Amino acid sequence: MRKSVSAFAAGFFFLGSGVALAGDDGDPRQGEQVDRICFGRDINNFKTIDGEDDAILLEKGVKDWYKATLIGACSYRQLKWAQAVAIDQRPAGGCVTPGDTLIFSRSISGSFRSSDTTRCAISEIYEWDEDATADEEDADADEN
Repeated sequence: MRKSVSAFAAGFFFLGSGVALAGDDGDPRQGEQVDRICFGRDINNFKTIDGEDDAILLEKGVKDWYKATLIGACSYRQLKWAQAVAIDQRPAGGCVTPGDTLIFSRSISGSFRSSDTTRCAISEIYEWDEDATADEEDADADEN
């Protein structure tokens, strides 16, 4: 009982100070939540986020990155070896929304045979700014 009361009190104290609580990683690179990403032909590029499970960065266009949080057996350890990604049911491209599935291939040739793939459903999508830092976020808050 003592631990839960202390955790509640700490959470209540930090709520007003802008410190990240559970469920909000406080990463200044993570921007607004969006409801979809639309790709012209296919996903331009993708990469993992060091040390973060169940998330992948997807590139639309040039340097236009989005963070997709994933559901399923989609750990950093598995996804860091992926060589290709496709949108399930739309391998030629299109839009992805929460609930859609991405297929990651570990094959060097980009083959999407089931033995070489990992399927992950998207739960949330956020804008992503690789160059954002905590200092910039603090400066923005001071200006307002």
